[in-house]
Amino acid sequence: LPLQNIYSYTAPNHVWINHEWLAEVIFYAVFRFFGSPGLILLKVILGGGIVWILNHILRKRIASPLVRTLTLVWTMAILSPGFNIRPQIFTYLLFTTYLFLFYRYEQKDRAALYWAPLLTVFWVNLHGGFVAGLGAFGLFSFWSVIKRRQNGDTARLIGTRILVPFMLSVLFLFLNPYGFSLLKFLAADLLLDRPITEWGLISFMDFSFLEFKLALLVVLLVAPWNGSWRRWDFILMVLADLLAFRYQRHTPLFAIVAAPFLAVGIQRIYHWIERGAREWVLAAGIFAVVFYQLHWIGSIHLEHRFQLVVSPLQYPTQAVDFLRRNGVRGNLAVPFDWGEYFIWKLYPEIRVSIDGRYTTAYPMEVIQDHWNWMKGKKGWRRLIERYPTDIAITNRKHPVTALLRKDPEWVYVYSDPIAFVFVRKTPSQQQLLDKFREKQLLPPQPPPVYFPG
Repeated sequence: LPLQNIYSYTAPNHVWINHEWLAEVIFYAVFRFFGSPGLILLKVILGGGIVWILNHILRKRIASPLVRTLTLVWTMAILSPGFNIRPQIFTYLLFTTYLFLFYRYEQKDRAALYWAPLLTVFWVNLHGGFVAGLGAFGLFSFWSVIKRRQNGDTARLIGTRILVPFMLSVLFLFLNPYGFSLLKFLAADLLLDRPITEWGLISFMDFSFLEFKLALLVVLLVAPWNGSWRRWDFILMVLADLLAFRYQRHTPLFAIVAAPFLAVGIQRIYHWIERGAREWVLAAGIFAVVFYQLHWIGSIHLEHRFQLVVSPLQYPTQAVDFLRRNGVRGNLAVPFDWGEYFIWKLYPEIRVSIDGRYTTAYPMEVIQDHWNWMKGKKGWRRLIERYPTDIAITNRKHPVTALLRKDPEWVYVYSDPIAFVFVRKTPSQQQLLDKFREKQLLPPQPPPVYFPG
C-alpha cells in the first residue's frame, strides 16, 4: 500500500492512512471481473445480509411476520439514502452483526461474543466505522458486567465471557497496515468539523429524512414504555439518534439500532387497531413503502440495465476527455468532489490538488486553502500561488470561476455545462496555449454515461 499521497502535488509527501483499503480492493476485484452489475449485486447481497440478521433479532420479540416485514422495509428505507457503493456498507453489515452477537449472548449463548474479535480484524481494514462497533461493544460490556455482578456471577465468569472478548477486539485493532497510527489518526479526525453535506446537521423544521423522523417518533412515543429504556440497546439507540441529527451520514446506524424498538412500536399500534383492519393496515403500509423504494431506486436500475451512471451534469466527463485528447499534463487544481475522478482517468499525467480522501491524505492547511479557493473567499489565490499549479478546472457554479476569468495570469480554454478549464501562462504550458490561440485543440468526444465514464 502507498504510504504517502502519490496522487497530489499539494501534499506529495503527506502520510496517507487508507483506513478503507480492503473495501477498495474488494470493490476493484468485483468491478474488474463483473463490472457495474457486480458492484450493484454486491450492494444488494450486503443489504440482504442486514435484513436477514435483523429479522433473526426481531423474531425473538415479534411473532407477527407482517410487523417484522413492515419494520424491515421501513428500516431499509432509512438506510437507503446512505447505502451507496462505498466502504460504509461493510460497516452497516458488521454493526448489525455485532448487535446480533450481543442479543445472542443475552439469550444464553455464552460463546457468542468471541466472534467479535474475528470480525474486528476485517472491520478495522474495511472502514473507519469500526469505531461505532467498538463503542457499542464497550457499552454492552459495561452494562453486562454491572448486571452480572448484580446477579452474583463470579469475576472469572464475567471476565471470560465478556471482558476477554472485548479486550481481544481492542487488541485486534492493531492488525492493520498502519498499527497504532491508524487509531491515533481516527481519534483526532473524528473530532473535526467538515463542510460536507453528509456531515451536516439534520433540520427539525422540514420534510428531509422523513422516514428517519417518523421512525424516531414511533420509537420515542410508543416503544420505550415497557421498561426497555433501562437497557443498553435503548441507550445505544439514543446515542445513535443524537449522532444522526448531528451528522446526516449516521442515520443508517440509527436505523439498525432502532429496528427492534421500531418493531415494538409498530406492534403496539397494530394492537390498537381494530382486529378486522389490522392486516389490511399493515399490508397497506408495507405496500406503500415498498412501492416508494422500488419506484425511486428500482426504476433507476431498470432504466440503466443495472449499470452505474456517471452523469455529465454531475461529473466533468467531457472536460476530462478534453484534457486527455489534447495530451494535457501538469498540476491540476480541482474542486474537492471531482479529484478522485481525475485521478482515476488521468494519473500520472496529471496530479490533483485535492480529492475525496480528505484528511486521510491531506493536511488541514491544504484543505482550508481549497475551501477558500472554491468559494472565492479572502485569500483564495493562496492555493494557486503557494503550490505549483499549472491548470485549473472549476465548477461553473463556484465563485472562483468568475474570479479566474478576470485574472490576466490565467487563460480560459474550455467550458461545458458544468466545468471550466483554465491554463496558467507558464513555460510548461506554452505549447498548449499556442494550440489554443491557433484553434488546434481537439474538442471532447461524447463520453459514455456509465461508470467509469
